[in-house]
Amino acid sequence: MSTLAGHGQIAVVRRGQYAKGRIYSWELNGGQGMTWPGVGTFVANMNFEIVDADPDRHDPEEGTLRVSTRSYHYHFLEPGTRRAKWRMHWHPTGCSSFTDPHLHRPPDIKVHWPTPRMSFETAIRWCEVEGVPLACDRSEFEDRLTEAESGFRLFGSWREVTDSGYPSRLGQPS
Repeated sequence: MSTLAGHGQIAVVRRGQYAKGRIYSWELNGGQGMTWPGVGTFVANMNFEIVDADPDRHDPEEGTLRVSTRSYHYHFLEPGTRRAKWRMHWHPTGCSSFTDPHLHRPPDIKVHWPTPRMSFETAIRWCEVEGVPLACDRSEFEDRLTEAESGFRLFGSWREVTDSGYPSRLGQPS
């Protein structure tokens, strides 16, 4: 969040000692997101779980536990409204019948566009595309996001994709 201009604080909703096997949540600015007048509002939250690290895939010096995403909701709202310009979702246990990672985008924001799992850093990059001002220069922006996203790219347990890097159903709305 520190790459975007403004105040962005990610806070874990459930307090107390972390324990393996429990689901925790975080949200951006108490669920209100970050707003840039005339540009829009970015709202984000995620559920995560602390799980055992696979010693065959993770460096034991990094620890025996890791965090695994269980769901996410990233939205960018039009200025001064609650209407979404885009929404990135993954909610495998939600009330929707569509449980795979997906994107909602114009022209019909209600359509589910299947995607690979989207990182929080990807959503931040989309904010920049929407015109959100940066708190650093463009080169530092990319460097910091690439570094922050590296664990997601290297160690994700979700990488069931085709040779192209995307699920075979990508681009087929449902």
